[in-house]
Amino acid sequence: MLYLRTGGNGSGKTLLTLKDVRALQLETGRPVCINIRPATDEKKPNQPYCNIKAEKLEEFGWKKIRFEDWEAQDDNTIFLIDECHYDLPVRSTKVPPPHIQRLTEHRSRGFDFFLLTQHPKNIDSFVRNLVQAPGWHEHIKRIGGALPVAQFHQWDAVKLQCEAFGSAKDANSKTRPYPTEVYTWYDSATIHTGRKRIPWRVWFILIAPMLILWLFWSGFSQVGKGSTGKQSSAAAETVSARSNGGAAANHVKTPAEYVASYQPRIPALLHTAPVYDGLTVPKRVPVPAACVEMPSKGCKCYTQDATPYPVDLAMCRQIVAHGVFLAFQAEGELAGRNQVQPQPVKAQEPVQAAPSASPGLVLIGGGIPAAPNPPAAVPAPATQARVQPGSKWSFTTGGQ
Repeated sequence: MLYLRTGGNGSGKTLLTLKDVRALQLETGRPVCINIRPATDEKKPNQPYCNIKAEKLEEFGWKKIRFEDWEAQDDNTIFLIDECHYDLPVRSTKVPPPHIQRLTEHRSRGFDFFLLTQHPKNIDSFVRNLVQAPGWHEHIKRIGGALPVAQFHQWDAVKLQCEAFGSAKDANSKTRPYPTEVYTWYDSATIHTGRKRIPWRVWFILIAPMLILWLFWSGFSQVGKGSTGKQSSAAAETVSARSNGGAAANHVKTPAEYVASYQPRIPALLHTAPVYDGLTVPKRVPVPAACVEMPSKGCKCYTQDATPYPVDLAMCRQIVAHGVFLAFQAEGELAGRNQVQPQPVKAQEPVQAAPSASPGLVLIGGGIPAAPNPPAAVPAPATQARVQPGSKWSFTTGGQ
């Protein structure tokens, strides 16, 4: 597959890709090839674009090649093509060169290409159109200018405006610390001029709680002037408890630890971030409270909150046919509170219908004629419960 990584200079494209390619090689045992500069290069002729050191190149068993020779390599080879805009430049002609055109058949031989450049518009549009799922396009940004944390935005196809504000709204985003051990594998920039800066969002997160507390305290002190002494004492104890307990439990985190604590374990579900672990302790258990099978819609199960309950077809049909026994309270501590207690039923006395005048009849100087007694109502038989006591609802089809 083709994997395109873009990002500005110093964003960590080469650093992170060297780590990923090496990990993939160790996991699968596949050969690795890296592209080299042309022999006519004035500074580093025939040297790898990724600037990996010779001893690491020999240790890893990686092979140096020219990109146009990729078809001559062994099947299942992994290619790391750094600065790929040199080997895949934007063309003015309509027909791509043969070694680029034949990239359409790379999957038949099990090849994987990791292409690195600053921006997707820097490379051949023919190659950009080949980057599709299960391949991806990842754009990397360094958080805080020079902080050791990278932010990834990933798309299934090439995102031409990947650097634009708001482009990540349709991306799969994540953060990742830079692997410091990889710095010894290659020669990066001779001097790093980036300056560390904390993003304004982090400053807002740090300052907002203190501002809210100050506003709350200011308003509270104005309302409760009559009991200032008691309120001040309680507030002092609260602040002391927070400072004493918080100092032990919340040590000063590094920027990487702080950012990682807000990273959801499950993408798009913010409450799965580690920082919320103390607030998300489960109190209930989802169970198949109701299952129904209909010829038109198949067999489906639902939880006690009427949300879909994922279950395979065979299990769904088994529950429909035989039910399911739960040896626990699915609602936890709430089960005893919410359980409906049976109420005694009082014997009903016959109700005498009130006399009423015939419709449209008005009597002058006389009483209202008594209406004939209506037939006594026959009490309906008590309906039997269709679900177990405590269930909120059930599904039925086709009558009783």
